[in-house]
Amino acid sequence: MNSMTGFGRATQIVDGLQCIIEIKSVNSRFLDLNIRSPKQVNSVEHSIRKCIQKTIHRGKVDVFVTLQDVADREKQFIINSSLKHQIQDLLVSEGFYREPQEVPLSAVMAISNDWVQIQDSEVTEDVLQSLVTDTTTNALNALVSMRQSEGIHIQQDLLHRLSQMTNIIEDINSHKADAVIAYKENLRTKMMDYVEGLDITANEDRLLQEVAIMADKTDITEEIVRFRSHVVQLTNTLKMDEPIGRKLDFIIQEMNREVNTIGSKAMDITLTDHVVQLKCELEKVREQVQNIE
Repeated sequence: MNSMTGFGRATQIVDGLQCIIEIKSVNSRFLDLNIRSPKQVNSVEHSIRKCIQKTIHRGKVDVFVTLQDVADREKQFIINSSLKHQIQDLLVSEGFYREPQEVPLSAVMAISNDWVQIQDSEVTEDVLQSLVTDTTTNALNALVSMRQSEGIHIQQDLLHRLSQMTNIIEDINSHKADAVIAYKENLRTKMMDYVEGLDITANEDRLLQEVAIMADKTDITEEIVRFRSHVVQLTNTLKMDEPIGRKLDFIIQEMNREVNTIGSKAMDITLTDHVVQLKCELEKVREQVQNIE
């Protein structure tokens, strides 16, 4: 089970070209992949995207790619004079300088440095492809490792909370019969007080009939059985070796529905207290599930 939160970083150098790739991910309902890379990487960006999509299924993933030539070799500079002159003319037309010749290189570079490019013929497309792909794989492995480690902690917490909820639902089950008895005695007391005021005889059969009707309407056996089933299903799902976040979302919704029904049928303060505890645990589980891929 993987968390959706993680970070991975990798550095690799091939033929004097250094590639640094950082990948970070946070929670998201679907896979939201964003890649920020220099222009040199545009031709191989699809390889980065493809590599990540094979491994990551959910989360907002940001990828940062840095390329740097660290080799001690001669470089060939390409000057785009037309772009340089356009920038100088722009600064003159805006009143910063009187003549294009007065515009210093620092002012031109402050507007754009695209007019100066370095051509490195020794770095081929295949080398760049291999470098970026391998570095992405290493950064991705680091990210996945962190997500798996975080996933283990979340799994342990969820299993603990499922154990807590199992205990609570068993307490509810053990008190449901007492709630009917308490309702019967309460109804008997009210009827006796009522008939005494009217000076008539209470009908015991009628009392039992009312209790039976109310007990049937407020029976929570089915809800308890379904909740137990959901706990087992959730426990088994947590142990699956695949993305399970959306499935867990659905199971939690079903469990919450059963708890709400139990709460609406609760006949005494003991059951109500247990329902409140169950809802609190469910909310904590729901928050944790939002972190799961």
